[in-house]
Amino acid sequence: MTPPTTLTEIILPDQANHYGTLFGGRGLSLMARAAFVAASRHARAKVVLAACHEARFEAPVPLGSLFLLTATLAQVGRTSMRIDVSGHCEHPEESRCTSVSQATFTMVAVDDAGRPVPVPPMEAEAR
Repeated sequence: MTPPTTLTEIILPDQANHYGTLFGGRGLSLMARAAFVAASRHARAKVVLAACHEARFEAPVPLGSLFLLTATLAQVGRTSMRIDVSGHCEHPEESRCTSVSQATFTMVAVDDAGRPVPVPPMEAEAR
């Protein structure tokens, strides 16, 4: 089975809003990147974003904090994959980590012409 994908990003001023916390659009972009990596690893093909469902930002991510993302393959269709992404904020000086975001992404495997192509079922990974 494909292990969860993990990405870590330190939040710098160019990623922040005027409140000094991670800009939501940038956070969503980073979450989509984690979903892309997880889907690519499963499909072993080009993948594109088809949808984002139920994105939630539950707490701010301050400047200088680490934004830890975990993307997990949740479901596989014929050509699509559902990827669950959770985000945590780590305050390095305090070694405190809290849940801050969640979203589900639908990714579709495509060929060079952009047409959907089949992906392996989840069960095939166990072999």
